Amino acid sequence: MSPKRLLTVTLLTIILTACSSSNDGLSYPAPDNICGIPADKKVLESLLDDGGELEQDTGHFTLEEGQFCHMYVDGNESVVSDAEWHESGYRLRDHFLTYEVKDLRYLRGGEYASWNFGVATVISCPGVSEKGDVIAVEVNDLKWNKNSQALLEKLVPSYFDAYKKKLGCQP
Repeated sequence: MSPKRLLTVTLLTIILTACSSSNDGLSYPAPDNICGIPADKKVLESLLDDGGELEQDTGHFTLEEGQFCHMYVDGNESVVSDAEWHESGYRLRDHFLTYEVKDLRYLRGGEYASWNFGVATVISCPGVSEKGDVIAVEVNDLKWNKNSQALLEKLVPSYFDAYKKKLGCQP
């Protein structure tokens, strides 16, 4: 092969390799919380999208009002935690009466539920909010893939336990 042709092939190989390789990992520090509630850092690192900047936004609602947490990577939603208060007697199965998901699976005797892009639980927490005595908490991976469900399942129960503790719910 001529030196000129060898140089051309080498340059094309370098360019194609650079274009096809992905930059695995985050370009920002992985958080160890979801809007102030402790969460497994390694799981979050795997769930959050690659990008240069992470922003966590709780909006204007407090935990007692049913706070949501949007985690944005470079301005795009990546992971969301949402909570909604209900009256006493509301159960996890009630959460899915009007919210249809595929491949729903219940964990730990029905304490948690997971599906391909989310996990949810219902926490009894009377006396904390004027909006109800039970709070349904859900975490979703908005740009989910085949690994999301297993990663989200790994996030529980520690995240939901931390959520309960942060609210000051009685055991």
